[in-house]
Amino acid sequence: MADTDRDREEIIRILKEVNRAWTGGNPGDISKYFHEDMIIAQPGFGIRGEGRNACVDSYKEFTGMASIEGLRESEHVVLIWGDTAVASYKFEVEYALDGQAHQDTGYDLFVFTRQAGSWLAVWRTILPVPDMP
Repeated sequence: MADTDRDREEIIRILKEVNRAWTGGNPGDISKYFHEDMIIAQPGFGIRGEGRNACVDSYKEFTGMASIEGLRESEHVVLIWGDTAVASYKFEVEYALDGQAHQDTGYDLFVFTRQAGSWLAVWRTILPVPDMP
């Protein structure tokens, strides 16, 4: 297997681990996958979290308010240029917030950097898919 294929598999594994951690009630476990200068951009690209701790806290805040019913990932794509990678996947998430059921669909987009042989997320945003009529 080529190094690039191994790197793609590793990044997809990291994405799945991040999702498993926060949907499983352990959002603090994602810290090890985030660069110290990680940024989370809201849809529309406004900054929601800047720095590893703030980004992890944003996951904690959401899971503290919402009850996650399910998350499905599909269509993983990972593109790699040296020590930089862009990864995306389609998601469908079901959750309850303030007593109301929600279902969101969209794409999660991450940028990774490789440091000391490990891939770390440095940037993330969600690209929502509007409800279809």
